[in-house]
Formats: sequence, C-alpha cells, structure tokens
Amino acid sequence: MRIFFKLVVILVSILILYVGLIFSASELGGEVVTLIRPEPDGSTKEVRVWIVDADEQSWIEHGHRDSYWINQLTEKSEISLARKGKEEKYLAVSDVNSHDLYHQLRKEKYGISSKIVDILSSGQVEKDNCNGIPVKLRLKVE
Repeated sequence: MRIFFKLVVILVSILILYVGLIFSASELGGEVVTLIRPEPDGSTKEVRVWIVDADEQSWIEHGHRDSYWINQLTEKSEISLARKGKEEKYLAVSDVNSHDLYHQLRKEKYGISSKIVDILSSGQVEKDNCNGIPVKLRLKVE
C-alpha cells in the first residue's frame, strides 16, 4: 500500500510541476494580452494569448479553421484586446499567410518561454505542427 501511495504522490507531483511550468512559461515569459473573442451564443470569452508586433501591425494565434470566432473574421472585423492594462479595439483578419512570420516573431520575442511551451506540448505549437490560424491586428483609429 505504501508503494502505491508513493507512486500516486509522485504522479501528482509531476502533474503539478508540468502544469506549473507551462503556466509560468506562458504567463510570465513575456507580454500576455487578453483577447475578448465572440462566442456562438452572443457572449464573449476572455482568453490570454501571446502577441507579436512588426511594421505597425500585431498578430495573435488562437484558434483553428473550425473556431467560431476565426470564421467570423472578415476584412473589417473588430475585436478587443486588453493590452498593457487598457482595452482597445482592433481591426482583425485571419492571416494564414503569416504563419511562418508569426512563429518567427514569437520565437524572437518570447525566447526560452516559447521553447519551454513547445517542448512541454510535445511540439504541438511548433511552427511545423501548429494548426493555429494567425490573426493580423491593426489598432482601430476612431
């Protein structure tokens, strides 16, 4: 019985360590913004995501081809992000052609945190294995 208890404690400890490492790498490894995305029932959901910037544009990657909010994006779609403590509106469009650019910018900006998340997710968020859709954002000027 003692061996079983020790095994359970070890497995639970490994699980807690794993979750803690992913959380630490993703939340403490660089800038994290809150995406306020639409849901099918008309509500919104807040999701924490990494953001990258280049040439006065920004990109996030959260969702895949079947995601409701990704499919709602058109040329002039408006979404909100809470960034640096301030909620701002952005014009958003899915940008499949920026997949490589997004991953390059993410690797440059988040460095070791990006690598840790890649390793702990068994490479599922690595560029070649990722099925996420980059979303190009431009700050909406009112």
